[in-house]
Amino acid sequence: MSFRIQARKRVDDEIRRVVIERIERAQESLNAGSAKGVHNARKRLKEIRAVLRLVREPLGKKVFTAQNIRFRDLGQGLSSLRDATAVIESWDALTEENRKRFNSPAMKRVRGRLVERAEKTSQSETAGSHADLVVALEEAKHKVSGWKLKGKDFSLLESGILKTYKDGRAALKVVQNNATDETLHEWRKRVKDHWYHTQLLMDAWPEHFKSRQKCLEKLSAYLGDDHDLAVMQLLLEQEPELFGALSTRQAINESILAHRIQLQAKALELGQRIYVDKPAALLEHWENLWNVTAAPEKSKKAKKHKPAGLLPYLVEPVSA
Repeated sequence: MSFRIQARKRVDDEIRRVVIERIERAQESLNAGSAKGVHNARKRLKEIRAVLRLVREPLGKKVFTAQNIRFRDLGQGLSSLRDATAVIESWDALTEENRKRFNSPAMKRVRGRLVERAEKTSQSETAGSHADLVVALEEAKHKVSGWKLKGKDFSLLESGILKTYKDGRAALKVVQNNATDETLHEWRKRVKDHWYHTQLLMDAWPEHFKSRQKCLEKLSAYLGDDHDLAVMQLLLEQEPELFGALSTRQAINESILAHRIQLQAKALELGQRIYVDKPAALLEHWENLWNVTAAPEKSKKAKKHKPAGLLPYLVEPVSA
């Protein structure tokens, strides 16, 4: 099934089902023994951690912390391949921005070295069967079946929705005041949590949540591309031999900085629209949508409330 909670079913059962399905998909991806499989497994583990953050209070601090660390550690061993391929993607994006500069022979040689580096990483990542990780995921799956969640219906989700949204707004304010690699990366993580949560709640009103999801996906892409360029900048400092002569490195860094300025400006503009609503207003609105879907006969009891800005801003995804 898709990555969403069915509103007319028991929420605790749905949480366990979604996590177990993500684990099984991660196992299937790893068993494929390909670079794409490793990448997909990593994404499934990120989705699991987003579900955990959605129900951290109902799970209890002890269980949440243990499970979050478990899935974090399982995913960390799969990150080097993504970083290596992301550098190539970032390079190609820079080429699109300035073809004259990046189509020179010197720049093409740099790309060749980066591709060779990524291929070596890929061979290392996919050389084994990841059998140990598959077994560890199987053990984790059995643990999930025994999760006990306090509460029922939408109340199981309220605290997680509220915290994720508040954290995203707070991280946005930090970036507005001081945009560093660290603050931008922290905001990106909170944006992705909110994005995953809109996917999980899609059943409450597909049209609304799909629109919001697309906006969050675009924002996540801006911040992700900026992060990948930051990784390239770090690589430029740590392994300058990959990037050729000093003049070539200076030209690359100049392009990175210019592109990052553009990406950050787009992210801030879109982020202000997405996070325009007060947390309590957004939560109340989402709860009403959920209750209408989960129990239509009780929907008349739902408070009539429409948070200012939410629907007008997010009827359609904002264009780049």
